[in-house]
Amino acid sequence: MDHTQNKPNMRRPAPRRNTQVHNIPRPNQRAAQYQARTTPPPRQATRQMVRQPHPGSRSHTPRKNHLPQKNVQRSGVKITSGRNMPAKQKQKAASRNFFLAAVFAALILVTIIISGVQSCAADKKTDGAVTTAPPKLVEREENADAASGNDPALPTLASFTENTEELSIESEYGILIDLYDNTVVASKNGDSKIYPASMTKIMTLIVAYEHIEDLNATYTFPAEIFDPLYQANASVAGFKPGETVPFRDLFYGTALPSGADATTALALSVAGSETAFAQLMNETAQRLGLKNTHFVNASGLHDDNHYTTCREMALILEYAISIPELRQVLGTYKYTTTATEQNPQGLELCNTLYSKMEGSEAEGMYVQGGKTGYTLEGRHCLATFAAPCTEENAPYTRPRFILVTAYGMSEYKPIFDAINTYGAYKP
Repeated sequence: MDHTQNKPNMRRPAPRRNTQVHNIPRPNQRAAQYQARTTPPPRQATRQMVRQPHPGSRSHTPRKNHLPQKNVQRSGVKITSGRNMPAKQKQKAASRNFFLAAVFAALILVTIIISGVQSCAADKKTDGAVTTAPPKLVEREENADAASGNDPALPTLASFTENTEELSIESEYGILIDLYDNTVVASKNGDSKIYPASMTKIMTLIVAYEHIEDLNATYTFPAEIFDPLYQANASVAGFKPGETVPFRDLFYGTALPSGADATTALALSVAGSETAFAQLMNETAQRLGLKNTHFVNASGLHDDNHYTTCREMALILEYAISIPELRQVLGTYKYTTTATEQNPQGLELCNTLYSKMEGSEAEGMYVQGGKTGYTLEGRHCLATFAAPCTEENAPYTRPRFILVTAYGMSEYKPIFDAINTYGAYKP
């Protein structure tokens, strides 16, 4: 085959004249041959459909001169419509599209999972009674002094007014305080001297909290502290000699089962002796402006010089529940201590208050927490705080009332006094 036949704009060389008569073309054939040699193919068809021979090749068969339809060549890249795409190319394109779709779907799935995890982390709640302190509830905790790190304003004694009523209770002493306006709603010998018994432990919690920086730090019980407690017939939480527990467990051991073993441990760890700790308690009482309160020990065991009044005891409780951690402790029904070698399952501590009442007996009111007490000389006593709310909302509702009663003649006298009083004075 002649090398020049694929060059569209070159004329073919004239064929040699043949002397044989039968090879001489007729006139009409000559015209057709001449026209074929001299007429170039359409430019568009040549530019798009005719492939130039590779330099150095000996022969090249031209492609059929079809007119272009949807095939276009731009910048050396051939774009082919899906309808005319070869089967292998279609398969590659489908695989590529499937891969891209899978990657995109995976990215969307990862985004959804991350968003869900963040949402769950934000919404996750723990048991507020044991592990999570309730939000700030007392207004003075949110003032400028608290924000700057200084001590918040201390509470003051509630005032008697012309509207103060006689408190109708069976206990010999009692007082009802409205925390919203810091007034005495009702009183029965509210300023008379009483023996606070285990209500003393509320002040013990305050002093220990103010002097212990890390509640997760630990304390090891010495063996010598237990015999005096057993001889005094003091109530105990159940800790053992040589047992090492975090201070947080000592706080719950003090408040819930009214354990003298826990209060003694707090006193020794803070001040070195219970006498020195009692001095810190008296200093705190002076700081609160209490004139008729004096402490001798951290547990409330009877001593003639260990006394207070219902109104001053109410102020001590008010100060305690202004500290979120202490309010949580005093409002907890059940708590399990850390497992130790001496107590492998931990100690299950129950609140002596909630073991006698549910807290919702007074319709429209809920007893949010408190502390019981008993000695032979002081009889049965009780300090509680309550609000017009439900049990579910109690940890997050600001207390409205504080009620302190003392010298009840039976175990349940203070309980019924509280139920009847809160029911009579609910807002």
